[in-house]
Amino acid sequence: MDISHDDLRFFLSLWETRSLSRTAQKLNLTLPTASRRMAKLRAIFQDSCFIRSPQGLLPTALTEEIIDQIRRADSDLSALVKQKPFDPAQLKRVIRIATPDNAIPYLLNHVLKALVERAPHSTVVLSHSDSGNFDLLQKGRLDFIIYPKSLLPSGHHYMPLHVFEQVIVVRKGHPLIETFRQKGHLSAEDLSRYGRVLINDNYADRLEGGIFISSYDRHFSNDTVQKNKIVLPYFLGAPYFLENTDFTLTLPKETAEKIVERNPRLSLLPNPLAKQNSIVTCLFWHDRSHHDPAMQWVRSLFKMFSQTDIAAEMEHQNHF
Repeated sequence: MDISHDDLRFFLSLWETRSLSRTAQKLNLTLPTASRRMAKLRAIFQDSCFIRSPQGLLPTALTEEIIDQIRRADSDLSALVKQKPFDPAQLKRVIRIATPDNAIPYLLNHVLKALVERAPHSTVVLSHSDSGNFDLLQKGRLDFIIYPKSLLPSGHHYMPLHVFEQVIVVRKGHPLIETFRQKGHLSAEDLSRYGRVLINDNYADRLEGGIFISSYDRHFSNDTVQKNKIVLPYFLGAPYFLENTDFTLTLPKETAEKIVERNPRLSLLPNPLAKQNSIVTCLFWHDRSHHDPAMQWVRSLFKMFSQTDIAAEMEHQNHF
């Protein structure tokens, strides 16, 4: 297990304060985050490191033995970070980002424009985003992943970018349109009569009540009543399966509005099964690049051009 500069600083703060709560306050961490940091240190060193007592946290024999090494490692890393200021104009690097296709116009457009203008000697390479990319991120073959925050693997950091509302897309003349017009709402029973097109990169094959449950359903939907007829990983290609069928398709509202605007054969409906504020799309990166000046600069572009006010508030309050 790798140890990061943040881990070293956390260890030293525990040594100095002898308190998990004061360390959390000093490093601007929540107590649950601080507890996870403590657990990580214990796993790294295979030792308790600090033991609770009426006098506070007492260092173990191993901690007494390695504290000088921890101080030197922190000092060496701090010296590296204090090298000459980062200049994006001098950056010569391939920046690799895995992203779903529908994120490009909403989350990447202005970021990429600023990146190629301010770092003209760099190249940006985009690839499709899926859950398997976290292994590539860990191995250093990706720099960033844009993906919904549902399960964060250890050793990764993330920044919330956008909270997406979900809607349903159907063909013009679909029976659900008349149902909605008459009732003013749709129900699970209404949807159960029609199959769906599912956008999902990691289709699970667990069968419940005759319906195959996907990872999408587990994280983003309150109920599963529709049979999956077509499963694919592409947001922008999925609507083509609706034009001549009675299938439905759930999409983020912004993506759906753009698609319907360009395709008059499709219509939007509210999604009665969607969990509110459940799709929080985030920028992920690995521990190894957390203090890399170039990657810090790229993250600042995402914060400047892609992060919405709601996502920024979520990040600030640690509410997700």
